[in-house]
Amino acid sequence: MSFSLPTELDFDPFQCDLDAQRAWRNFGGLTLDEAHAKFEECPESYQEDFMFMGGMAFAFYYPVIERFLRKTIAIPADLRGDRQSWILPQCIKNQFEGPGNVDVRQLRDSVLELCAFMIENVGLFADDWNDVAEIENQWRDLRQLVVKSL
Repeated sequence: MSFSLPTELDFDPFQCDLDAQRAWRNFGGLTLDEAHAKFEECPESYQEDFMFMGGMAFAFYYPVIERFLRKTIAIPADLRGDRQSWILPQCIKNQFEGPGNVDVRQLRDSVLELCAFMIENVGLFADDWNDVAEIENQWRDLRQLVVKSL
């Protein structure tokens, strides 16, 4: 993975995707720590940016998702909420299915480890069984897709 900040072209490789351009406006030029802090402020406003940014930008910023979800263990239950845990696997899945998937393939092992973490700890992300089942299903579906891409 490249350690240089993704360019605007990395976010919007085809230079015509309004969603990718929004992701650039939100995250372009941010370090991983800055992007994580911004995402933490309002994840419900920024989660879809990960779905639409180009593969190269996603590969760079993927650690933001991983860090955000894994730190849930340290958050008191009454402050957690669902942590966007039902939509984030869909964002990752979109990247593995999209035209930039060549850039995200390097994330397979990390994504599979995150899937295992999420499935094992799904109870941290919702206290209603239906929500838990839906969250778990999303992560299982993502894991299946990533395994098929190996």
